[in-house]
Amino acid sequence: MKKLIFVLLCIIFLATNGCRFHFAEVPVENNAYVVTDELGRTVKIPHKPQRIVSTTYGTDEVLLDLVDISRIVGLSKYAGNPDITFVTEAQREAVGHVVELNPENIMELNPDLVIISSAVSNGITEVLSGMGVPVYVSVTATTWDEVELKVQGMAKAVGESERGDQVVSRMRMKRKAIEEKLSVLSPNQEKTVVALSFRGIIGKRGTLFNEILKMAHVKNGADGIDIPKGAGVYLSNELIPSINPDIFLLPVWKTREGDDENEFKKELMQNPAYQDVKAVKNNQFIFFSERYKYVMSQHVTDSVEAVARAVYPELWE
Repeated sequence: MKKLIFVLLCIIFLATNGCRFHFAEVPVENNAYVVTDELGRTVKIPHKPQRIVSTTYGTDEVLLDLVDISRIVGLSKYAGNPDITFVTEAQREAVGHVVELNPENIMELNPDLVIISSAVSNGITEVLSGMGVPVYVSVTATTWDEVELKVQGMAKAVGESERGDQVVSRMRMKRKAIEEKLSVLSPNQEKTVVALSFRGIIGKRGTLFNEILKMAHVKNGADGIDIPKGAGVYLSNELIPSINPDIFLLPVWKTREGDDENEFKKELMQNPAYQDVKAVKNNQFIFFSERYKYVMSQHVTDSVEAVARAVYPELWE
């Protein structure tokens, strides 16, 4: 009888106070959590995600260091291409799917979290969010600190904050070890480098690769050039004689028909305007993977080391 009275009282209480409850704000599951992505958006995640889709090579790389591969159902279309990503072909095959940047392709994988870049059209984010899928937006990093924030932010989104801290710790340890090796170089021993794509000079001021070159104790030929606001991604090769680099870092990633690294090198060597350039006179041409030039993940440390090894090989002998 007492139990019946208690139940009736509960029903009366709910009936008279129902307006005070906001059921939409109450997590359906105890494991639900909320994160703020790198654009400041609030992202509600109902449970620790088990079907994650990553849409860019940078987020692919971070994600693979944060979660077991069984929790990933889709990687970007660049996964497995060694010229642009650190994601191996074996990892791509283990995941089993790569995605194009369109909602239909992504939704076919029934994701419970999609990680996308701020460089991607906001329309895709809105469509996926409107379909009830949690979407975490990761900002394109331009500094070391932003890479750390990227890793830690994604770690929170996938429910692996501790692993994110571990990744950042390894980054810092490796950076310190590289710096100790390079500390023997005096400023006047540092070499000037021009990094090239098939379209022009890369690594301009304000890019992550510019910071990578500095961390590798390399003078970036593109850093000292004043660039108008809104200028394109690449700088003209016509600037090469005025920069007069010691070394060229040549492209290997082919994005258009006709791209050929050997022909590209030949054109630089034979261009009459470049005959007095130190890199040409001393035959200092290094083929250098775009996965180091365009890195957007914790592998920034690998990029710093790769640059340093290429420019100062004697320090690693």
